[in-house]
Amino acid sequence: MVRNAIRIVCNSTKNKVMYFFRNKPKEWKELPSDSPLLRSDYTNTLFVDSAKDILIKIDEIYNIKNKGIDVFFEGTTEEYEILLKTVEEVLPERNIHCKEGKIKIAIVGKKSVGKSLLIEGIESLYGITYQKIECDGYVRYSDNSDSVNFYEIAGIDIGKEKVEKAFDTLKKISEEIGLSAIIYCVSAITGKVESMEKEFILRIENDLGVTKVIIVLTMCYMDDIQRIIDIIKNRLNEIEIFPVLSKEYKTCLKDKHGATIVIEKFGLEDISQFIFGEI
Repeated sequence: MVRNAIRIVCNSTKNKVMYFFRNKPKEWKELPSDSPLLRSDYTNTLFVDSAKDILIKIDEIYNIKNKGIDVFFEGTTEEYEILLKTVEEVLPERNIHCKEGKIKIAIVGKKSVGKSLLIEGIESLYGITYQKIECDGYVRYSDNSDSVNFYEIAGIDIGKEKVEKAFDTLKKISEEIGLSAIIYCVSAITGKVESMEKEFILRIENDLGVTKVIIVLTMCYMDDIQRIIDIIKNRLNEIEIFPVLSKEYKTCLKDKHGATIVIEKFGLEDISQFIFGEI
């Protein structure tokens, strides 16, 4: 007996819930446009407020004759606990199996913008070490429990062909395994988003169906960071921007005692809060 599989992805910061179904080749696909689950009652909401209604609707659509359904859930620990409690209290006999899905984050951007440093900074924040696996067009980083995977897409280079290759790699990962979030890195040293990058980011938002898409402004060791953020916001409305310094930066300046002035790393906690829901 074939069980259906549904993937629920929550973004509590934007009051959004997204749904995907797994097809026969085991790829995650967006729901058809006429699916009742795409009504605003089930998508523009906090999962903690609508868990009961959402699960009843999923059971109604995908668990006909109680054949069973697997629910892969990506969200905060609190949301997952509410999922389990709701299934137990509301649908105890409906053969619903829940699994807390892996958190899968793609990191993309032009060459030398600090993608690897960002991952290393998150490693340091949590005191863990990711194992690196070289793949075609990207590097996969996995923790020991394989509960978190980072996908560092090869740096975007000048030329339409290189841009398309990066997007195709990102699209393939998204379709085959699903993505929890996409981080687009922009260097504060250049402080700008080119037209090619703007188009790339908009394609990510419009075509890949990922609820969490953010810009991380890397290498933030200069003084006019807010000005740079304002410039980027003018080009890309609605996308959240996180300034970060992934590794401490030693300046060429000295304090009154003659010691080198060091700018401490910052911003990693905010990014982790956005992605994981908690530190």
